[in-house]
Amino acid sequence: MEKVRKSHGKGLSIGLLLALACCCLMGLAGCGDEPAEQVENSTAVETAVAESGTIVDATVVRGNIQASEDVYVVPKAQGVVRSVAVSVGDSIANGQTICQIDTVDLQTSLALAQTQYNTLKSAYDDAVRNLERYTALYKEGAVSQAQFEQAQSAVNNIGLDAARLQVQSVQDQINNCNVKSTASGIVAEVKVNPGDMAGTSYVARVVDIDKVKLTANVTENLVSCIKQGMELPVHIESASSEPFTGVVTSLPVAANQTMTYPVEITIDNPDHVIMAGMFAEVDVVRDEVQDSLLVPKRAVDSNNIVYVVEGDHVRAVTVETGMSDDENIEITSGLNAGDTVVTAGAYLLSDGAKVHVVNSGAAE
Repeated sequence: MEKVRKSHGKGLSIGLLLALACCCLMGLAGCGDEPAEQVENSTAVETAVAESGTIVDATVVRGNIQASEDVYVVPKAQGVVRSVAVSVGDSIANGQTICQIDTVDLQTSLALAQTQYNTLKSAYDDAVRNLERYTALYKEGAVSQAQFEQAQSAVNNIGLDAARLQVQSVQDQINNCNVKSTASGIVAEVKVNPGDMAGTSYVARVVDIDKVKLTANVTENLVSCIKQGMELPVHIESASSEPFTGVVTSLPVAANQTMTYPVEITIDNPDHVIMAGMFAEVDVVRDEVQDSLLVPKRAVDSNNIVYVVEGDHVRAVTVETGMSDDENIEITSGLNAGDTVVTAGAYLLSDGAKVHVVNSGAAE
């Protein structure tokens, strides 16, 4: 008998627990504005409210940022680098020295060329004076024409001009050993050190990023939407979470080899937060409509059916749509502002189905 009583007592405890659990589940199901019996046999849905707003038909084009100037400085002379005057990150002006190539051999060549020129210049001056004397004598008939012409030939054949050009050539080579920047900007690379041989490749790279540019290749149906001087938002996430303002500074007159149109967009960059090579995206607006009736795109199925919530049931409505963006779609007929539409759970619904809303019903 004792065993029976123990078994009976255990059964009462389990039954009591089950009863309490059922009461809790019913209480949870009944939380909210609807009683439990209304939630049963209904579908949970999320909703949004159809509201008036602006819809923009925009296309994103992408590209990489380039410096407004990107110059590789190649020396005109060859030789051993004697000194380097700049480092990476330095600001540099057009004409400022980057490095100096050794000129010892060239200075020797210049001295020899100058000596040769001076010798010929002295001979030339003597020949000119001699010609002047022979000219006077020839007019008086004191010398023959052959003697006069010989004096003229002596002046012409001295070769002074060639000697002068040789001096200038060597001097130019010496001047070229002072390798100067051909652009203003920031030193992005320095490729030589003292003792290196220069002249076979570039010695430094100079970029100007006070202004940067983006070349966006756009399709033929988009290029007509872009005008010279137009301002466009440029998104460069690695530089800022806020878009930069770009200005269209160059429009092509013909497609490139990929049959797209390279549009150049320039962006002011006074703080140098944008670096050459950064990835950028540009929003190009094809059309914009204000005061449109908008709902989330997920509220409209592939058959253009929208479920409108009316009380605890839904009504299936066929709508006509217009423009769309990443989030919303324009409703041109079938809905009114303020209608509550199903945005999640619609695939389980049919016209007249019973629902219960699990969100606030505000537009997302």
